[in-house]
Amino acid sequence: MARTAGLLRRLKRFLFPEKFTCVCCGEELYEDSYVCPRCRACLPVNGGYLCSKCGRAMREQAPVCLECKAAMPSYHKARSAFRYEGEIVRLVKRFKTGARYLAAFFADSMLPLLAEAFADTDFLLPVPMTARARRRRGYNQSQLLAEALSARAGIPAEAGVLVKTRDTAAQKELSRRERAENLRGSFRVHERTKCRGKNILIVDDVMTTGATADAAALALLRAGARKVCLLTAASVPDARPRGESEG
Repeated sequence: MARTAGLLRRLKRFLFPEKFTCVCCGEELYEDSYVCPRCRACLPVNGGYLCSKCGRAMREQAPVCLECKAAMPSYHKARSAFRYEGEIVRLVKRFKTGARYLAAFFADSMLPLLAEAFADTDFLLPVPMTARARRRRGYNQSQLLAEALSARAGIPAEAGVLVKTRDTAAQKELSRRERAENLRGSFRVHERTKCRGKNILIVDDVMTTGATADAAALALLRAGARKVCLLTAASVPDARPRGESEG
């Protein structure tokens, strides 16, 4: 009997990994959640002082972060559910390397922000990948997030509106000028009529430099979008040391 029960537990965990064990520590859950209470209290929620434009966490109160002050993004505003640090880094990496079910966990965490900050959204738009990149990974994690949010909020997700025309180098180590050059012409609006006069919410897993969302938003605005915003599962906090002047 005990052996049968153990087999059933392993089968359930394999078939239904979400809401059976905590996605952080692996402990069995006894509530309708993805994270146990202990781990939930430790997750780096993106709160406190936030940049009014890109939504990244800042160490001190200021109108905007250094990135936005140096070059204001094309999108109207952005928000993130978590800071990209600690346990969230590990969960995002799992999400990108096969743990598709984590889209549900992140979507549940992003949903309150969607209702609070982007209630006028006409449709959700995942950041696209090239066909080559999608074949290499097997799926587009941004599209999984958009679809999960769409199912929860009742707002359509339009994956075919924007396409990525070429693969680009990683942005993190590039200068601001190099980022712009790296992304120049990499996005093309495939269905312009769907953009005209619409409030579009770009959905992505992580905002690092923000350059990708900026380039995508610029293409959408040029196609006639009324407003373009960004919602991500996590964002890299402002790196300015505490007490450093913005100059």
